[in-house]
Formats: sequence, structure tokens, C-alpha cells
Amino acid sequence: MVLSRAGLLLFGASLIIAAIVLPLLERRALKTGPLDRPGGRKNHDRPTPLTGGIAVLLSVAIPAMAGLFLALRGVAMGDVLPAELADHLPGIRRRAPQLLAILLGSAVMMLLGHIDDRRGLSPWLRLLIQAACAAGLVAVGLRATLYIESPALQIALTILFVVFTTNAVNFIDNMNGLMSGVVLIGSLHLLGLAIATGQLFMAAILACLAGGLCAFLPRNFPRARVFLGDAGSTSLGFLLAALSIAFTFEGGAPSARPFLLPVAVLAVPLLDGAVVVCSRLLQGKHPFTAGHDHLSHRLVRAGFTPTRAVLALWATQLVAGLPVVLLGGVPIDVLLAIWGTAGVTALVLGWRYTVREASP
Repeated sequence: MVLSRAGLLLFGASLIIAAIVLPLLERRALKTGPLDRPGGRKNHDRPTPLTGGIAVLLSVAIPAMAGLFLALRGVAMGDVLPAELADHLPGIRRRAPQLLAILLGSAVMMLLGHIDDRRGLSPWLRLLIQAACAAGLVAVGLRATLYIESPALQIALTILFVVFTTNAVNFIDNMNGLMSGVVLIGSLHLLGLAIATGQLFMAAILACLAGGLCAFLPRNFPRARVFLGDAGSTSLGFLLAALSIAFTFEGGAPSARPFLLPVAVLAVPLLDGAVVVCSRLLQGKHPFTAGHDHLSHRLVRAGFTPTRAVLALWATQLVAGLPVVLLGGVPIDVLLAIWGTAGVTALVLGWRYTVREASP
């Protein structure tokens, strides 16, 4: 019960931070940028702020760093927190370098994306910095071993997975609500697994991520008041890739779990990224060339409306992740509680924004 309340507290803190910061950054962006302006391949009809991702990442980093500060200072070892939480503090301290590396790498991705949103950057420079941030994860002990004995191959696979996932998540940020909804679904699946396996370090970060995305999603779907921008799509892609490695690839007896879990919780972005990269290479195009060859665009050409295409890909991500979540031993009541909390929160906020816009 204590752990459940702690999780809800983190979720609520992240939700409140994002709900406060989002409109502040939106108003500032409308005056000074960055803005995504209509025209060309763009389907929106008004200049839209590209600052949503900054608010979401802040809503993750602030509660996570506050909790880490308390753990490192030892405040919770006294009478401040119940023993049920205090017992986990040694493990949190042990993994503090990993948390800092994950958040620092995500912050670098956010800054890099923010610069790209404003003035554009070379794809090769972006890839180089992404690889450097992935190498930082390896340096603190986060690596995709996949039961391979060669350290060099482990490092190469880790960097490749993080860089590909970061860009795959960025690729699917092409319709209102698509990327944020898919990342939210993946993070909720991982949250259920973290709770079921007692990995409170992971659960805390994922609860914060879910709270920030629940605050953002109603402002982005079905009608967008704000976009994540490259600052958001790349930082959240890096964050989810790092969390997947921290969760699924560490030690243990050989099993299929390290192979299946990241594919399940990242099914849509990984599939979309593979389809886009392969199709563009076969056409002799650069993989980072803009185009309408994503899964969402293919669904629209098949007769779906953009909203229905997004909902179909949400459903695909949900169904793809459920079998592995259930095989991971997540109790049904935990799964329903997580989804119920996130779903009701997003619906209430969406209704509130809709009513506010409709009122004179």
C-alpha cells in the first residue's frame, strides 16, 4: 500500500509539473519560437509550438532527481519514510549513476532536438551525438548483453539499439498523438513489469514518464495545441530505449525475455523504423529524408482517417505488448489499475481542455 501511494505521488507530481509548464512554454513559443508553421507537407492550419517535449522531460527529471537527492542524502533512512520504502534505498543509491546517465543523455537529446527545431542540424552530427550518449550508458553498466560473451559486440549492439530506437521513435512523430500515445503505452507496459518484479528504481521513472505524457496527450490529440518537437521525440526515444535496456537485458539465465520485451514494448516504432529505413534505402534515398512512407501514412492511403490511423497503431502497440506483460507475471489487477489511472486522467484532462475551448 505504501509503495502504491508513492507511485501515485510520483505520477501526480509529474502530471502537475507538466500541466503547469506546458502552457507556459506554449505561450513563450508563440512569441519567440520554435514553431511548426503550416505549409508543404504539414497538415495543421496554424503555427504550433514545438515545446511539448521539454515540458514532459522536465516532469520526469524533477521528481526523479528530487527522489534521488533524498536517497543519497539519507533523509529517508530515518523516520521520514516507512521501512517499506527505506529498505529499497541501498538499491537506489547503487543505481544512481545509471539514473544520472539516463537523464543526462535525455537532456542532451532534448537540447540537440531543440536546436534542430530552431535552425536544423546535420543528420550525421545528430547520429554522432546520439552514439556518444549511448556510449555513456555503456560506461555506467547499461548494456545489451544478449548472452554474448564479447564485450566489444555488447557495446556495439547497445549503441546500435539506442540510436535506432531514438530515431525510430522520432520517425513516428508524424501525426497528432501517435508518438506520445505509443510511448505512453510502452511505458505503462514496462511500469507493470517493474512493479511485478519489484524494480522500484524503474517503476519510479516510468510513473513519472506516464504522468508527464498523460498531461501532454490531451493537448496533442486529436487537435494539436502543441507538438513534442524533435526535442521531445528524440529525448523520449532515448529515455525509453535506455529504460528497456536497464530493465530487460541485465544478467540472469539465458532466456528469450531480453529479445522479446523490447520488441513488444517498442513494436510500432521499431517496425515503422525498419519499414521506412529499408524502403528508402531500396529507393536510393537517405534514411533521414522526409516522406510519407510511414505506417501511419500507409494506413491513411488505405482509407483510414488520420485519427483512426493513430488509434489503430495505438491498438497495435497495446496488443503487441500485452502477451509479454502477462508472461512477465503482471497481475491483472495491477495492469487494470495502471491503465485505469492513466486512461481516466487523460480523458478528464482532454474533456477539460475541450470544454474550455468551447466556452465563449
